[in-house]
Amino acid sequence: MCHYFQAVILAITLYLLYTASAWVMLRSASNPRVGPLAWVLVFVAVFGHTDAIVHTMRADGPFSIGLLEALSLLAWTLAVLACLICIEKHNRVLGSILLASAAFGAAVTGAGRTYAEENVLGWALTAHILLSMGAAALLFAAAVTALLLVFLDRRLRTRRIADLSNVLPPLDTLERLMFRLIGAGFVCLTLALLTGFVFVTNLFTQLLIQKTLLSLIAWVLFGTLLIGRIRYGWRGRAAVRWTLSGFGVLTLAYFGSKFVLETMHGRHWG
Repeated sequence: MCHYFQAVILAITLYLLYTASAWVMLRSASNPRVGPLAWVLVFVAVFGHTDAIVHTMRADGPFSIGLLEALSLLAWTLAVLACLICIEKHNRVLGSILLASAAFGAAVTGAGRTYAEENVLGWALTAHILLSMGAAALLFAAAVTALLLVFLDRRLRTRRIADLSNVLPPLDTLERLMFRLIGAGFVCLTLALLTGFVFVTNLFTQLLIQKTLLSLIAWVLFGTLLIGRIRYGWRGRAAVRWTLSGFGVLTLAYFGSKFVLETMHGRHWG
């Protein structure tokens, strides 16, 4: 019971810290005076979240990563990415959205369950988990950027863009940021797939066929988008659709397959 209340208090604390940091960071985009407070809140939230994850890994084993642990780890990765993005003032709206998203993932820290290990522990599985989280965070940020592009495009068409010029970068700058995030995410996804194949011995008996196929489809979608951007100058709505489609498939590949594997089969994989 004591452990339960500690987990609840931890969840509420992390959620409030990330929510507050997202709100103050958003305000700092137009009010530089609250910038120092925003960074303090962000660092406290990330430090507390890091400590909670390390404690969980020490208690349950670093490779016992179920769905809720994966969501918490993704939230931590999003928060770290948000810190890097928020260095540039014009990107603080995007960073604030990532911090707000991290609040929900951080709220399940310590709430997962421990599974018996079925993998051979080693560098490949560790690298696969970290690279998967990195790819998911970067491509999530790219998907959020794509939605911001849709929002800005609609505001521009209705000539209501002036009030956002101080807090959001121009469309072209935001689009370039989206493709940089996609490029970095694609590299991480490629490496995650390669390291994943190291510990896979049988896709069917290990129940990894759905995850693998969906991940490869997402890889093809993002790869095609990058080639289209480089060779044919793809941009605008087409790029947004490809980005959102690729991230949707990737979400099903990792978190969807994890949910099915754990709820229906009582098993898990990194």
